[in-house]
Amino acid sequence: MYRKTKDIFVLFLYSIYMFLFFITPKFLMKIVLRFFAFFAYKFNKKHLKIARANLDLVYGNSISKERKEQIIYNSYKSLVFNMYEFIENQNIEKEDLLKKANILNKDIIENAIKENRKIVYISAHYGGWELTVPYIALMFGDVAIVNRRMNNPHIQKKYEKARSKNHITMLEKESAAKGMIKAFKENKTVCVVIDQYLNSGIDIEFLGKITKATDSTSRIALKFDAVIIPIFTLCNDFRDWTIKVCEPIDVKTYEFKSEDKIKELTQIQNDILSKQILDKPDFWLWQHKRFKDVENDIYKKED
Repeated sequence: MYRKTKDIFVLFLYSIYMFLFFITPKFLMKIVLRFFAFFAYKFNKKHLKIARANLDLVYGNSISKERKEQIIYNSYKSLVFNMYEFIENQNIEKEDLLKKANILNKDIIENAIKENRKIVYISAHYGGWELTVPYIALMFGDVAIVNRRMNNPHIQKKYEKARSKNHITMLEKESAAKGMIKAFKENKTVCVVIDQYLNSGIDIEFLGKITKATDSTSRIALKFDAVIIPIFTLCNDFRDWTIKVCEPIDVKTYEFKSEDKIKELTQIQNDILSKQILDKPDFWLWQHKRFKDVENDIYKKED
């Protein structure tokens, strides 16, 4: 009874927040979001410490402390702009959504579709990932995405309804493999964000460190001879993004160098993510305990 009451109360607060969100002028919202980013950078000590630990682990002394702090602040700014997309894209027309980004190398996707290939999009918690999937789905066709269910079932229903409007099908993590197979059989494409910490998976190198990563995208691509297409959405400014489509990995033509195709293919994907993050680190979610399976000591609280 307590849980149901709590869920309804949270839904009530969420509805009020959404109402205030949509009546706030865009120019004022931009100012508010910048303030949120600054506030989080200054006072969210827990996640600030995690971000600093990750940057120290990945970069060591190769970049200055000032540059690391700049990356963290820019990461927060990109994050709050991304969260705006999460909300606005639940109630926006197709034409207005597509205006918010320009897309580079879209012919890569168009060619895969013309060839009637199965497509696995891979991405990261990077830049405007909440814009990436609805944009791709509305422009190129239905996408099934692996996603964690929200704790509040009422908000989850609203989220699923909004996603469905944008031609997106939600797949639960616990049954992701079956969901991806079903999606392919229904002629949908699949999208997986593959940069998060896992307590299972296979050992690969990511950002120069040995850690675990999901091999689900490799397995599904090899099973269906799919094309793996990496996509990243870079933040230019508030409601202004660039969607970068990267060179595809075609498992039908790729010349594997080892007998363990799954591990090799998983490493290739993580190399692509690593390169993008290191090229433009300001857009990645550094505030996540990505390396706690191998470097958990760096996240421990100081006495």
